[in-house]
Amino acid sequence: MPRRSHESLGDYISSACFGGVAFLSLLNGLEAFYAGNILRAISIWFVCFLLCLAVFRYAIARLFDSITEKKNKKL
Repeated sequence: MPRRSHESLGDYISSACFGGVAFLSLLNGLEAFYAGNILRAISIWFVCFLLCLAVFRYAIARLFDSITEKKNKKL
């Protein structure tokens, strides 16, 4: 079974880095939006969304595992 929880300091550090870069990209997207670069702001916010998903990658994986487990039990 794959590892689905934070078990090491490296996991915490990588999640914190993803979160920090997501926050900076949010601010950068706001700056682009106020400067009138709407397309650039939307693309930066999309990257911010992907970075936020990366922060919660283990929780998403556990949720996916529980959904597939329930699906397999019904079969």
